[in-house]
Amino acid sequence: MLSGGERRRLQLLTVITKRPNFLIFDEPTNDLDTDTLSALERYLDEFKGVLVVVSHDRYFTDKVADHLFVFEGNGSIKDYQGSLSDYAEILADQEATHNARGSGPATTTIDSATRKALQKEEKEKRTATQNLVQKYKRQLNSIEAATEKLKAKAVEVQKEIDKSDNGWSVLAELTKKIQSITDEIEEKEMRWLEIAEALEQEEVSENS
Repeated sequence: MLSGGERRRLQLLTVITKRPNFLIFDEPTNDLDTDTLSALERYLDEFKGVLVVVSHDRYFTDKVADHLFVFEGNGSIKDYQGSLSDYAEILADQEATHNARGSGPATTTIDSATRKALQKEEKEKRTATQNLVQKYKRQLNSIEAATEKLKAKAVEVQKEIDKSDNGWSVLAELTKKIQSITDEIEEKEMRWLEIAEALEQEEVSENS
């Protein structure tokens, strides 16, 4: 009876209740709702074991990690002691130095206030996207449940139609009824497809 998101949260809870000393997370912010993510961040803040996180989420990474292995592409992996925002600031410094030496315009170093503002903006954007994703998933679950009820209702009406003792007037009424149910099912299925497409777009945006 649980949705996919509920099953994932339950799986996470069953792991944590076993009091592990080594945790590996692969893009955890992609699958968790805002409340669960906040609870996980609080848990990891006090976690005493080894934590390995694979993530593109700078805000989450800053909260839980202080040692990075940065995959730069082409087989290059950089070992860096510090947060992801600290590393991003170093990259900005390097770019500013490079631009100052070359012909391109110089860039400015990201100061602490700017970095915090960017982190806040990123968190708000992530929260809004996750809330919208959860809303779409709830709508899909609701439509699926309603559609199943309509299909069961259609089966019962069809059984009435199949009875040999129905008069023409009763048969006409039942036929009209099942057509109405079929139209409603088709309408809900179209709405399901629309929401599913919107959900897919939001999940792509969330993961990018």
